[in-house]
Amino acid sequence: MKTALLAVLLCSPAAAQDSGKTLLERACTKCHELTATLKQRNTRAGWSAVVDDMVARGAELSDAEIEKIIDYLAGNFGPKVNVNKASAEVLARALEIPAASAGAIVGYREKHGSFKDLEELKKVPALDAKDIDSKKDRVVFRD
Repeated sequence: MKTALLAVLLCSPAAAQDSGKTLLERACTKCHELTATLKQRNTRAGWSAVVDDMVARGAELSDAEIEKIIDYLAGNFGPKVNVNKASAEVLARALEIPAASAGAIVGYREKHGSFKDLEELKKVPALDAKDIDSKKDRVVFRD
């Protein structure tokens, strides 16, 4: 894992204009495939810790590059959460949503039963549908 991200972090300054995905692909595939890195699921704080560790080991990145990589990884490879079983605290942390929104998910679930799909989840009044859409790969609906 750390070797994979080290390759990401040792990118050239010219790549700073790239999107997080392009930056990740360009930097990582020079040395290896992306499969090991992309199988991980971390919170933003988790990805930040991994990136910070790589910087501490000597990776030279601008602050903007660090943020771009963390944003991309956290936004696309955050933890998965079962919205039909998770507590409000777990939902808030895993989906990076306000505690009030996570509490609303739990309240809605208790009142209406388990969620079947993303469209049902988006019916929770306190949720931002666009935000939930952007995190749809982090959500599972198992009973």
